[in-house]
Amino acid sequence: MRTDQIQEAAGAGTAPFDGGAAVVDWLKTAGVAHVFSVSGGPINAIYRACTHRGLPLVHARHEAAACFMAEASSRVTGRPGAAVVTLGPGVTNAVTPALVAMMAGTPLIIVGAHAATTTLERGAGMSYEVLPAMQTVTKWAARVTDPARIPEYLDIAWREMWAGRPGPVFLEIPTDILNATVDPAVRRPRPAAVGAAAVSAADTAALHALLAQAKRPLLLLGDETFWDRSDRLVAAIERHGLPFATLRLARGIVDEHHAQWVGPGYAPCNGTLRRALAEADCILMVGHHFEFDLEFGDTVGADARIVQVCSDRALLHKNRRADLAIPASASQFVATLAEAPAMATDRAWASGLAAAWTEERDAQRGESDNQGLHPIAAVDAVTAAAPAHTIYVSSHGNVDFWADARLRLRAPGRYLRAGQSGALGAEVPYGAGASFADPDAPVVVFVGDGGVGFHVAELDTAERYGRAFIVVVLDDECWGAIALPQAGAFGETYEMALPRRDWGKVAEGLGGKGYLCTDPAAIDAAVRDAVASRKPAIIQVPVRSVISPYMDYIS
Repeated sequence: MRTDQIQEAAGAGTAPFDGGAAVVDWLKTAGVAHVFSVSGGPINAIYRACTHRGLPLVHARHEAAACFMAEASSRVTGRPGAAVVTLGPGVTNAVTPALVAMMAGTPLIIVGAHAATTTLERGAGMSYEVLPAMQTVTKWAARVTDPARIPEYLDIAWREMWAGRPGPVFLEIPTDILNATVDPAVRRPRPAAVGAAAVSAADTAALHALLAQAKRPLLLLGDETFWDRSDRLVAAIERHGLPFATLRLARGIVDEHHAQWVGPGYAPCNGTLRRALAEADCILMVGHHFEFDLEFGDTVGADARIVQVCSDRALLHKNRRADLAIPASASQFVATLAEAPAMATDRAWASGLAAAWTEERDAQRGESDNQGLHPIAAVDAVTAAAPAHTIYVSSHGNVDFWADARLRLRAPGRYLRAGQSGALGAEVPYGAGASFADPDAPVVVFVGDGGVGFHVAELDTAERYGRAFIVVVLDDECWGAIALPQAGAFGETYEMALPRRDWGKVAEGLGGKGYLCTDPAAIDAAVRDAVASRKPAIIQVPVRSVISPYMDYIS
């Protein structure tokens, strides 16, 4: 039966104000735009409330995919996403997306079911004590057993989610609590916005003194600049003549066509950034810390003075001690930087870095052969055909790493990558989630023939709800990120081959469109047709299996 037939058969009665309604009212008040979920009887009260209280429910094919979609919506909009999962294995399927959100610093609310309180510890079907697992992959996890306190617990979750560095939270609600009648008076006002911590007078003075001595400054824009945006960032960059790189969620926070951009903040795929880290005498790192993509700060020049700004004090000095550690919000620091006396930046050095990155990028011109296009040729053909406001999703496989250095983002929320955790499987759900978050923007997912297999069925989810995104499968017939380093290290590989499958027919079977493209002209035509069709699509491109600069460097 179709959904409308089921609802008609059930009758159109007035839904009670119960625990499910309390959850949905709170989510709507908090600004959540969609609830992503997978069928589960214990969460029917939330489903009913979504229908009767006007909060769109998106029913995915797998709980992990539903949570990835919710996280993707957060990465696009800057507002928390929400997922609801059923008890037991429904919750454990959410563990990996929660881990990804935790490592990325993405605000995500996961509501999980549990058996009725009268059957806890009695071996009820699907019932398992999942809180210990969720506590390891979230900032906060708890169970509420009083229906009247559901909004209170969600308020706690909100505060924990935004405290310091954002991240995922989990609230478990037994099914009898969700179905219990609740006094509508428990409704609460919109959760309070998190205040922006200002830069102290002492830190401002210390900053001015440090900036006055710097000649070769480098600005690193990190994750927090996405959640706490400033309209003075470009002014600060241009006032001081700062060369800058954008990390992870900050991709596009400043138009990456800016003359002072020195490429993505991923040292393994950006030789210019490695040079800049070694040569800079002052590094301004805003809303981030020295993690893997910055080689933990190990390659920073010995004489460089480091200014680190982060709202989460636990990240200050992490991996590399800062000369000036400022526990403040990104926007407040940018305002302080924009008002600081202009630095005596070595403009020739700064412009030389930007030119070096352009040359490095332009030099990446791979040759195609009878085994397929070079991945660069495929990526460039896609980006040339895609509209300027396209949202791009990249993965953590070898072919996907080619895309990171080719993309230049014009706006925030246009780049989604689960690379912080190294998790495969997020790519296709990210594409679907982005299409719900911004249905007017084309969405392009770059993924290999390995990663696409995790959640390809979510093309059906997008099609059912009238959403569209394009999956570009860069097909090198192997698990390239592992196979190529294996071959280099051992002279052989171990069960790495993947037979070429017809992914276009898979897309067609799921209600979308499919294309097989072997040259740039065909890719151009397929991208344009897929965008115009407003259908989910797969464009399969046979490519050469050639190691990316990222994988070559870290291997």
